[in-house]
Amino acid sequence: MFGLTIDFPFYYSIICILLGVFYACFLYFNEHFLQSKSLHVLLFAIRTIFIGILAFLLLSPLVKSFTNTTENPIVIIAQDVSESIADSTFELLSNLSSQLTDFDVHKFSFTEDVKSGFQTSNIGLKTDYSSLFSDIENRFSNRNVAGVILASDGCYNSGNNPIFRKFDFPIYSIALGDTSVKQDVLVQKVTNNDIVFLGNILTLEVAVAAVKLKGKKSTLSVLNKGIELYSEQILFDSNDDYRVINIKLEAKDIGLQAYKIVLSEVEGEKNIENNTFTTYIDVIDSRYNLLILKDKSHPDLASYISAIEKNKNYKIEIKNIDEVNHFNKYQLVVLSGVSQIPSSLIDENIPLILFGSHNFSSNLSSVKFVQKGSNEEIRVVQNELFSKFIFSPELLNLTRNAPPLYGVFGKYELNVNIDIVLKKKIGAIITESPLLFIEEVENRKVAFFTAEGWWKWKLYDYSINENNDAFNELFSKLTQYLLLQEDKSKFRIYYEKQVAEYSNILFDANLYNDSYELINNKEIALEIKNESGEEFNFQFSKEKQGYFLDIGILENGYYSFVAKVVGSSVVKSGVFEVKKIQLELMNLVANHGLLFKISELSNGKLFYINEIDLLSEELNKSSKNQKLIYSKEKLTSLINIPLILLILLLLISTEWFVRKYNGLI
Repeated sequence: MFGLTIDFPFYYSIICILLGVFYACFLYFNEHFLQSKSLHVLLFAIRTIFIGILAFLLLSPLVKSFTNTTENPIVIIAQDVSESIADSTFELLSNLSSQLTDFDVHKFSFTEDVKSGFQTSNIGLKTDYSSLFSDIENRFSNRNVAGVILASDGCYNSGNNPIFRKFDFPIYSIALGDTSVKQDVLVQKVTNNDIVFLGNILTLEVAVAAVKLKGKKSTLSVLNKGIELYSEQILFDSNDDYRVINIKLEAKDIGLQAYKIVLSEVEGEKNIENNTFTTYIDVIDSRYNLLILKDKSHPDLASYISAIEKNKNYKIEIKNIDEVNHFNKYQLVVLSGVSQIPSSLIDENIPLILFGSHNFSSNLSSVKFVQKGSNEEIRVVQNELFSKFIFSPELLNLTRNAPPLYGVFGKYELNVNIDIVLKKKIGAIITESPLLFIEEVENRKVAFFTAEGWWKWKLYDYSINENNDAFNELFSKLTQYLLLQEDKSKFRIYYEKQVAEYSNILFDANLYNDSYELINNKEIALEIKNESGEEFNFQFSKEKQGYFLDIGILENGYYSFVAKVVGSSVVKSGVFEVKKIQLELMNLVANHGLLFKISELSNGKLFYINEIDLLSEELNKSSKNQKLIYSKEKLTSLINIPLILLILLLLISTEWFVRKYNGLI
């Protein structure tokens, strides 16, 4: 279908025709060389039409056209490939997809994330239905979705409960797994602190469950490095037994410690995978004492405390300014609303954080501030030259989009030796006025917050992301940097001590010369050993001014490593653990009730494996098995249509040929 659209009055078209007539009259009215009257009229008409069309085209008329697109109904097949499902469903679902000839079939496999296509093995460590449904909605929003086929056992251990979400498409569940309850004893959960200090007592809170084992016994043991540290025999007094056992152990060894909790096998038990659970505790020999020194309460200070208090390595004390005389036991002091810093604190070489600092003590900062007005709203931007710690993409987004802070309007006189973390931004102009800067005075690190309203950032972060991770990152990294004792070694290795299974193991390294300048003109070799003594050798890659190594995936277990700078005696050693994620093996009893509820809420149905043919029939008979026709409107300038230009060319060429033939040119 076509139509002509014009943005000018209709009489403009008549003017175009009259313009063509006038031009033709001017050219042919007094033409006496043409003997044929009909030829005279033909040339007059051609010139009139040519000029009229050309003038009309200059008014930019538009041609409206419509194109229709037909979309087949879509069926999405989602295959659960988590470890809790014993048998592969690859062949089953492949056969089902081949039966759905009237549909566009999209195949996915999922555990905690979603991947295209089916998989032949079930190796997923978690099951997250909310992630699956969110992914489907993002991919197929406003599409012709006839239904989603969900092949799963109904067990999930990550994400939100799916029955509380709204479904825009019917879900046809294929119930997998076994719902029968068998004899089983399992370590259901272990709760402990991630960090414990050397010599302290650590507590393992072990939740033990037993099903259909009334009157039977099992032995609970705790092992570390193959040595049994604890043993207790448990008698189960009911067929649905659940108990929590608190085990207290002394933290004797420094470093990452793996504690293996084992329940001995009971006769008749089928699933023994969930009899073992390994938890990891980092035993350290130091703790940082932090002092919050305030004159009055402030929401910025409360937000800062909430960001760092979850760090088990920090012991935080909150006191008023008049309650402390000695500061030598603290590794960091945070001051808020304090008009006069105690001289005894200034004399101590302790890192400081100052909130709301407009008038700086001459003993603490070389920065001068001259007030020139009252309070103003302040937008924030990160200083791209700051490199003491890295801002994640989420934190950068927070600095760009968070509500404005407020502070005193004035001018700063800056020292070149200070590190500005955040700057003031006015419109599109980035100023040199600092909102957060760090200065090192006589080996003491001091951080200054010159604006207020950081608490609004915390609320904004939660409203957007439903967490405070980006907000917490700023204060956690700042605190960590101020507490960090500078590593003077010339060879430094950075890595994670605990890595989840099936995750890549990454190493970063820095090498310095005698002037402490970063270099990467040497080779670095890495040798890794597992618990059996088997060796794995790797070579670091050079990246910018440092080194990087991705050794890929290793099996679960405890590993030690030695990194050597080739051609020198410089070495670094360490340990790390690849820990097993055991969520999928904790409970192998299928939950078909959840699948039924999901299907019911979405106007779908539940099917069992022997009813696959009924499922394909249900989809073929569904009211949603309809093709949709989408109509798309397209506007094209008339002057851009090649046929119009060809007609004009033929007209003017014909006129030229006739005039040439009759000697008028």
